[in-house]
Amino acid sequence: MRVSGAFGICFRGVRVLFSFLQRKTNVNGLLGMSRSGDGFVLAKIQWDEPDKPRLCLLESVAADGLVSVCEAHKLGKQRLSIVMEPGDFSLQLLEAPQVADDEMRDAVRWKIKDQLDYELDQAVLDVFEIPGLREQGRTPQIYAVYAHKDQVCSCIERVVPAGMALQYIDIPELVQRNIACRLPEDESGLALLNLQQQSGLLTLTYQSTLFLARELDSGYQALAGSASNAVAVNGSPMALMSEQPTEALETVALEIQRSLDYYESHFGKPPIKHLLIAPLVQPVPELLEHIRDSLGLNVRMLDLAEVIDVPAEIDGEMQARAFYAIGAALRLE
Repeated sequence: MRVSGAFGICFRGVRVLFSFLQRKTNVNGLLGMSRSGDGFVLAKIQWDEPDKPRLCLLESVAADGLVSVCEAHKLGKQRLSIVMEPGDFSLQLLEAPQVADDEMRDAVRWKIKDQLDYELDQAVLDVFEIPGLREQGRTPQIYAVYAHKDQVCSCIERVVPAGMALQYIDIPELVQRNIACRLPEDESGLALLNLQQQSGLLTLTYQSTLFLARELDSGYQALAGSASNAVAVNGSPMALMSEQPTEALETVALEIQRSLDYYESHFGKPPIKHLLIAPLVQPVPELLEHIRDSLGLNVRMLDLAEVIDVPAEIDGEMQARAFYAIGAALRLE
């Protein structure tokens, strides 16, 4: 992905780039860290060969146990990418200001200032562009990523005591792209859906570029609860599986269809035919079947072993909890 620049802040001697840089092979490996419940997940990816990422560490960590785990695994000075939580930042698609590349961030800062509920000088911001639109005769578009500097400093404060070399603060949309771009379906366009407990994230990528990201209000808890229910009738359980799709599943399918339609019309891309569902903490009965029947897509579950080499089989629940940490560790500069 071509990127316009970097925004850095200094905190207790640590310089952190809130940015999305051009990719190059990193042979030393990278540690990804993301929230999971009340704690964190750590995942380290080592690149044995330029195109062969290997998972060499996967660890669930209590919120107060980060220092001890880092000491046990000798992670001091380890390069780290931490994923911000949804709600701690904003991601907005904008028409690109007609300015030079080195003036882009400043122009975007003024463009978003009226949407902030804090002072403009408190905003940490970066931008990345959607490539190829100008060449298609379309209006150039960029994504602006911005957060209050206190949210960025909060990320830094979590890891400074552990002594890791925090290098990147990333966002779920782009770490999800890191996984999508390693799948064969991405070559012709891929929709990837990741469901958390009470929300979801849909990303649409094409040849390693994130074109569209949409947050969903429903997560696996609502979908699993709506897909199958039972009541007792004369002391015997009876399934209440209606032939009609449930409201929650219908809503998710509708949001996916709207996103696909927007992607085609706004970016001038061919229709996406493949949807992958990220590993789930809790199974959602009928999810694949309902989306396949409603939208006519090729739908399947994703196994992260398709993307990385793993030393041993990781069950679906752990894959789900580690999804963003692994995506962060897959980042290539």
